[in-house]
Amino acid sequence: MPCAGPGLRRARRGVGEGAGGYNGGVRDERTERAGGGFPQIPPAGLLFGLGIDVIEADRIRRLLERLPRAYARLFSEQERAYCDRFSDRWSHYAARFAAKEAVGKALGIGIIGFVWRDIEVLSGGKPFIALHGDVARIARHLGVTRVEVTLSHTGGMAYAVAAALKEETHG
Repeated sequence: MPCAGPGLRRARRGVGEGAGGYNGGVRDERTERAGGGFPQIPPAGLLFGLGIDVIEADRIRRLLERLPRAYARLFSEQERAYCDRFSDRWSHYAARFAAKEAVGKALGIGIIGFVWRDIEVLSGGKPFIALHGDVARIARHLGVTRVEVTLSHTGGMAYAVAAALKEETHG
């Protein structure tokens, strides 16, 4: 298949393969021959929404230097303590800001109309999202039980992808 590349083939949709298989339905025959499998992904119905955001770290630096009160409006004490530990704190602040926007998009509420601190990016290895206040109430109303996030920053840019997930219901 044109998009699969050498050694790769499209996964057949079948029992137990979820929504087309792992990695967009592409399976690596080399991994399968070596006895490796694919991580299990949730059935398609469990993904409520997906959000992505990218921002320049310098943009966050300029904002926070110009408006110091924005620290407390945008970030929790824990987020500030985490970011301030680093010599390049602006990329960490930017990644957390991008994560908040990505979470808003994943929940379908956008980026306006919520308290920024109601979406908290906590760290201690893998980052995780804690929802508070109105955002937590909206998520519960929508049936969203957790939000997964991944962050990255390089070359002066910060990136975040968030997935709002629902629990599988039987019956």
